[in-house]
This record gives sequence, C-alpha cells and structure tokens, in this order.
Amino acid sequence: MKKRIFVLAALAAAALSAHDIEIAVEHAPPAVIVRTTYAGTEPAPYAAVLVYAPGELGTEYQNGRTDKNGVFSFVPNKAGEWRFVVDDDMGHRTESPIAVELTGSGSAGSVAIQMPLPLKLVTGLSVILGLTGFLYGYKARQDRRTR
Repeated sequence: MKKRIFVLAALAAAALSAHDIEIAVEHAPPAVIVRTTYAGTEPAPYAAVLVYAPGELGTEYQNGRTDKNGVFSFVPNKAGEWRFVVDDDMGHRTESPIAVELTGSGSAGSVAIQMPLPLKLVTGLSVILGLTGFLYGYKARQDRRTR
C-alpha cells in the first residue's frame, strides 16, 4: 500500500513539474521578447503577464497576455533588473528577473544593426560601383557639352 502511494505521489509530482512555466528571454533592442513554455516544450498561450520596472514593487510597468504562441514583448524605459511574472490562471505561475541594459541615449536606447560580412561586402561594392558610374556619366555629359 505504501509503495502504491509513493508511486502515485511520484507520478503526480512528475506530471505537475511537466507543466511548470519556463521563460526564455531574447533581447532585440529596443524590445525584450519573452517566450513562455510548459516545461520548455509546449507554448503557454494567453497567460497573464505582469512586468515590473526596477525598484517598483506595487505598480506594474506593463501588463497583458502572451499570444497564442506563448510570446510576450515589452520595451523597457531604463536599465536594471526587471521582474517578470507569468500566470496561466490554471495554477501554473513563475516569476523571473530579467536584466536589461540600454545603449545610447534616449529612453528606449538605440538599435544597432549587425550585418553579416558578405552583405557588408556587397553593399560596399555597390556603393563604390554606383558612385563610379555616376562620375563617369557626369564626365561623359560634360565632354559632350564641350564638343
């Protein structure tokens, strides 16, 4: 009898932990994108979200719900450790700190675009060839006028 209770308790604990809400944070300046999942696999759709700014305990900076894919995003207005709370209203809840660093000036920071090296090379060559063509066309036009 005790063995059955232990096995049932172990299975119940495994089933409950399989539905813990986990979050994955992606920084995409100026936004922060948070993906919520149950045990890292199944999205947590339409879960309630509360976002608290650094130093704010009572009033949330933003609130809302994840989308059907379990994704929520927000644009922080200052650097620091933000508090992120997700609750699916079915007993699954998690609270996690999110470290945010802003770059540049302004409240939302600046967005730095990183281009891959091949794209940088093609862009550079395009600019050089375009300017060269423009200059040769201008020179040819000037030569025609002087004739």
